[in-house]
Amino acid sequence: MAREVVIDRYMSRERNVLAARGVFTALFGDYIEHSRRWVGDPDGLVLAMMRQGLAAAALYLTCRPRDEETAWTVNLPEPPLNLFFVADAAVDTVTGRFFDRHVQAEPHGRLFVQLVRPSGQPHQSVIDVTGFDVLLMLERYYAESEQATARFFEYDEDAFLMLMALPDVDEPWLRSLSREEGEALLHEPGMVAIEQRSVRFLCSCTYERILDVAVKFFRGQPEELFGTDGGAEFLCPRCGCAHWIERSAFDAAL
Repeated sequence: MAREVVIDRYMSRERNVLAARGVFTALFGDYIEHSRRWVGDPDGLVLAMMRQGLAAAALYLTCRPRDEETAWTVNLPEPPLNLFFVADAAVDTVTGRFFDRHVQAEPHGRLFVQLVRPSGQPHQSVIDVTGFDVLLMLERYYAESEQATARFFEYDEDAFLMLMALPDVDEPWLRSLSREEGEALLHEPGMVAIEQRSVRFLCSCTYERILDVAVKFFRGQPEELFGTDGGAEFLCPRCGCAHWIERSAFDAAL
């Protein structure tokens, strides 16, 4: 069962910032266990980047509309690597996985972002990125696509902090904050606790949803999925979990 991580949210009217902070030990543990079972052992660089992405996604969703889902894909040319993260604010969950095989990499790093809400069309952004720090990539996304300032900090013992600008914030001050100054900001008299949210590592994939995806991708070419077999294993593109799809169910869904 997925364990909950409590994220504390704060606001300072004096500084005009929102803050969100959480300790993600339990969430990271659930992700590692899931990945080892379905995708592979996320060690070294991959693990460091996945930890940053999952924590940032969890903090981010607490500052977004309650019906929004956001997906990020980090594409790196060297080493060839795709990292995928999803934050679903409607159910307070994050998921993600890495791809280190058969990666079609661009000449330079890119971050692809898609925001989806039931009431509107998906909003998509693409920005160029460098290096391996996912937190800096998301800060750049905010600056270029959201036209706003957000800061992400990583601390010891799996603690992460997000600061997001409100109108009339001192932008140069926020952009220049160090890790220590960001942490100290939470203890200023003007910083007021406003909410707690519980977030889990959990994918929304179900048999029915995976069947829909399989039909979408293999509608005109079921032999590529099944061959001559009566069923096939289909991997969730979001978390890597394997689902067994019967050919009879596939044909009925058509």
